[in-house]
Amino acid sequence: MSLTLVVDCSTEILSLALLRGSGALVELRLAVSEPHSKTLLAAVDWALCQASLEVSQLERLAVCCGPGSFSGLRIGMATMQGLSQTLAIPLYTFVEHDMIAYKFAFRTGVFAVLTDARRQQVYWASYVSDGEKIERLSFCRVDNPESLATLLPEEDILLVGSGVDVYRSKLVEALPKAELLGAPLALPDLALLSRMPLLSGSPLSIDVGDRGRVGMWESTKQLEPLYIRPSDAELNRNKKLKEMAS
Repeated sequence: MSLTLVVDCSTEILSLALLRGSGALVELRLAVSEPHSKTLLAAVDWALCQASLEVSQLERLAVCCGPGSFSGLRIGMATMQGLSQTLAIPLYTFVEHDMIAYKFAFRTGVFAVLTDARRQQVYWASYVSDGEKIERLSFCRVDNPESLATLLPEEDILLVGSGVDVYRSKLVEALPKAELLGAPLALPDLALLSRMPLLSGSPLSIDVGDRGRVGMWESTKQLEPLYIRPSDAELNRNKKLKEMAS
């Protein structure tokens, strides 16, 4: 059974799991003020130590590609790509919302995964399940809660994820018949990576091909984060350029 290290740096909470086959040997959620650049490698060392393993024994790596924190995604992906090249082992990537969606494959019907995008917005994607297999109905996008509500069924809809906790009052007002489920039950379970099939292509082109399939991708070149909207730096730069041109 493959020994896999899975890392998610898409939020302020660093999530990490050390998997043996389909089971988790070590799981860690680290919520500290230090940036992921200072804590990620130390967390990896700690997890390996708890399992009495060496980094050289890792056989696979996986990292979240987004959407989420711009700096966190870059740190996580660059670190894992460096480990992959150093250890000469495969690196896989997955979308945060897909990982969360796998927790609700048992539920028949339509549901949507929402994570906090700040600026009064949520990153979200919708899915449907037959009780075993899930398919994606819409790929990740960003909207405010009010706009999101107009794109979802008013009844028999489950909304899950950190975005539910942050914008619960707005969601209740917009979709009063929806079922809402936030943390901790709707946090991603990294051990579910073992259930995700390997897809062709890349997460950056998933809205063109493999639209309805949910899974992971093997990295064959430089990883790129899944950015749904421009970063603050880009917005500020564009604003300054417009001011200079006017």
